[in-house]
Amino acid sequence: MGDSADRVRTVGAGGSAADAWERLRAGGAPADGPVPRHGRAALLRLAAWFEGADTETAHRIYTAAFAAHSATHLGGAGEESVAATTSWWQAPLADIAAARLTSALPADPVRDHTAQRARLRDAAESSAHWRRSAAQEVHRVLAEATGTDSRIRLSSSAMGVLMELLTAALGSGDATRGPVSAGDLELGIRLHVRHDPEAALTLRGSGGDLALDGLRLVVTPFAASGDPFDPEADDPHRRPTPAAGTGLPLARQA
Repeated sequence: MGDSADRVRTVGAGGSAADAWERLRAGGAPADGPVPRHGRAALLRLAAWFEGADTETAHRIYTAAFAAHSATHLGGAGEESVAATTSWWQAPLADIAAARLTSALPADPVRDHTAQRARLRDAAESSAHWRRSAAQEVHRVLAEATGTDSRIRLSSSAMGVLMELLTAALGSGDATRGPVSAGDLELGIRLHVRHDPEAALTLRGSGGDLALDGLRLVVTPFAASGDPFDPEADDPHRRPTPAAGTGLPLARQA
């Protein structure tokens, strides 16, 4: 009931939808009052216009209400003319040559970054070279496990590589419960760390001394296996010979 009354009031004395539309096009207002722009009243007024309009007028109202105007950014001569109101879904395809954009300012030339790429490549190769040299120094100095009072001097780059491996090794597990290790496949070395309450190690570098108490360090090739702190454990020729009269363990089939 309410909707019907609203519809009657919206059309009312304003006449047909075509008359109201023509008044709007002329810049005036419909006879039934000003046109609301928002809210329920605006939707009811628009619905009343659609209901009382013929097909052509309904298309014009729809185009104006929803800004469904035809495209104005594409043009050109085609083989056949198509009405501006034709839908893009139904319009035939037209071959149009692409227009060349003209600008008052010339396009900027493409910059040549060859020299910059060369500098970056040289810097990366230099950094990799120094890291490999530092890794070789660390491997050479720590080829044997440190003892109860070891003092080692390292260059700045070697100290940096050792600190990276030591941080990774101590972060991989609890050294007080068992040996821990960390390696670098690119550098080809692995650092092994074992807890020893009697161990003392002093690392000397250009930036000062670093004391590591309770830790023993040794560096091996990355793929090395076995216990680096006890090399004789994996060498059957260097194992101690059992005392006379001691029975050898019997071999068991797995």
